[in-house]
Amino acid sequence: METTWKRPKTIPSKTEHIETDGCGTLHLTLGFEEGHLIEVRAVIGRNGTCGGVLLDTCAKLLSMYLQSPEPRYKVAEKIKKQFIGVKCAQGKPCVEIIAEKILKELKT
Repeated sequence: METTWKRPKTIPSKTEHIETDGCGTLHLTLGFEEGHLIEVRAVIGRNGTCGGVLLDTCAKLLSMYLQSPEPRYKVAEKIKKQFIGVKCAQGKPCVEIIAEKILKELKT
């Protein structure tokens, strides 16, 4: 996946602290450029835990996809297909929470 976007030193962002069903607090940061969602970061649990690293890696991959030249509606369709409806023994999966927040931003 190729991106042509070059990240500036700073971008406007918003961070939400979301209580999950079983993983603690999810700290989700969405970054914007010219009003468009362009970057996702996610932190959960203690630094360096496997679950936290995997979740942040997933967020970075979603960022790469958001930065690709793919039309936004196709990005939304693929995010829905891959991340909505996944199962987790703890309750609502963190990746589904992230996907819902991304989809909400893509509709604006």
